[in-house]
Amino acid sequence: MSLLKHLNTYFYRAEELCQTLKISEEMLYEWQQGGLFPKPSYSIQNNITCSSYLGIYECEEFTDYYPRGSVQWGQDLLKYKANTSSQAYELFYQQYLQTLGKCHQQALACQDPRFSDDLEEQIQTSWQQYLCSKYGTISQNGLIEEIVYIELGRAIVDELTEERTASSLDVTIRPLLLKALKLLNRAISHQAKHEQNQSLRERYIDALVIKYDLSVK
Repeated sequence: MSLLKHLNTYFYRAEELCQTLKISEEMLYEWQQGGLFPKPSYSIQNNITCSSYLGIYECEEFTDYYPRGSVQWGQDLLKYKANTSSQAYELFYQQYLQTLGKCHQQALACQDPRFSDDLEEQIQTSWQQYLCSKYGTISQNGLIEEIVYIELGRAIVDELTEERTASSLDVTIRPLLLKALKLLNRAISHQAKHEQNQSLRERYIDALVIKYDLSVK
């Protein structure tokens, strides 16, 4: 699949996002400048040469792409009337905690202090990375729940596999590892073709499925 086809299939252009949210592009820009909404996941610059009967025309076009799940975040900002970065962060914080709690109820947990004593700092870091659109690029839809799945899933995998260096696994930890991989599989993007070799999916799912003879179906 070509890059543009990939982006047009799995992402919204800025104008599509704004139309869906029923806001102006100016308001989207204000949200971003105010630290309420993520930057675009991909920004495309096209140098176009157009040839027709009337001659040759050259121009430059710029297109920003956003994950489809960003619609849900925009709707939350509107629903809860979040007008400041601190108000937006509180929404993010509560959604992060709710998702993490649901994971713990499913026995998906680890000893990493980022998810216990250092949780406040962890969520703040995730918020900054969310605004920079790190997760709009590496997750499937840019949803907050996917951020938790990726961060917690990676921590569990690293803990169980000695940061993916263990040559073999004890049979007792395989079920939890499999649950963590399935969690990651629900959240990690399949990435554009040029990014696949360096993607989290390659390093944390595909490579480990082969190495430890697992299946995440």
